[in-house]
Amino acid sequence: MLNLPFFRYKVMNLFIYTFGCKINQYESQLIREKYCLKNYEYVDNFEQADVIVINSCSVTAHADKQCDQIIKKFHTKNPNAKIILTGCYANVLKDKISEKFPFVEIKEKNFFLSDIKQRIKTFDNHSRAFVKIQDGCNSFCSYCIVPYARNKMWSKPVDEIIDEINNLLDMGYSEIVLTGIHIGKFDKGISYLLSQIYKNIKRPFRIRLSSIEVNEITDELIEIMKNESERFCCHLHIPLQSASDKVLKDMNRKYLSRDFLNRIIMLKQTFPDIALSTDIICGFPTETEEDFNTTYDFLKNNEFARLHVFPFSSRQGTPAFLLKPVYKNGELKIRTNKLLELNELLMRQYFNRFLNTERKAVSLRGDKALTDNYLTIENVPKQHGIFPVLCR
Repeated sequence: MLNLPFFRYKVMNLFIYTFGCKINQYESQLIREKYCLKNYEYVDNFEQADVIVINSCSVTAHADKQCDQIIKKFHTKNPNAKIILTGCYANVLKDKISEKFPFVEIKEKNFFLSDIKQRIKTFDNHSRAFVKIQDGCNSFCSYCIVPYARNKMWSKPVDEIIDEINNLLDMGYSEIVLTGIHIGKFDKGISYLLSQIYKNIKRPFRIRLSSIEVNEITDELIEIMKNESERFCCHLHIPLQSASDKVLKDMNRKYLSRDFLNRIIMLKQTFPDIALSTDIICGFPTETEEDFNTTYDFLKNNEFARLHVFPFSSRQGTPAFLLKPVYKNGELKIRTNKLLELNELLMRQYFNRFLNTERKAVSLRGDKALTDNYLTIENVPKQHGIFPVLCR
């Protein structure tokens, strides 16, 4: 009998740190599953890791700074670990990062994802599952670095999306969040995709859209929302950015404030309970006090459910980088704080509309639940599936 030598292979420990958007969270799960196929073991503590993957964001200068801080921290506390940087920050500022951190191995997103189907089997540490349906943006808003970081337009095949959702439903997820860099650019349209999903999946579950532009909310999409009201969350996130037409033009946005208003009026008339959340860029360089007040009044008068407020961040390589602010130093912080205070008021007002009423919800981490109209309810016992919850 031939005696063969016995080799013991060291299992490598993997840790992933994720910055930014839902797309990054989804892609981190893809990276995790890819490494696990190669016999890596995932650990929750970076100090125990042999390989650390940082999935970065570069939407603001603050995001870049945070990433730099995390790189320094990980390298200082775990100097023997191999640190790999991927994501948008790595894509747009590769040379700068290499100069600052020569020990970091920089990998473009495609290094991890080009040789695998972009389909996850589970969504670790999440109670809802994100499904990436699209990548890339070619809108080139004047302030945004994303089209330079993710300029390749891509849509996932419909049959793969349906298979992925079915698998995630089998794993116990009841809410699926369709996400992408610009989901309204999905091949054949987001309405076509939704119609195919609902046609081919008859199980009880619900879909939420991560974000959609106002000029991509078609009559067809609204009709699908009506017909599938039990399986489509009563919530849309629609980026406004500014309600000043002058600023919108400077931002290279593709609508006027009246277009936005007309569409949200229609949504509210069709779905009286709908939660409308939005993004606002505060302090774009050409934003005057009058422009700001126009935006403030628009948000207040139209009773948004939630605001995501972003102080303007100048990104080198974008047209807005060359603009000098028309407002005084310190004004950006004042305006940002006013919008944050307004957000607190609007969230409270919207929540109070539903006090002591029952909504359909899914469990979140801990003892929280998320309703179809994007309300977070606390002190709710953990339950499976979609269940009624009292808003309190």
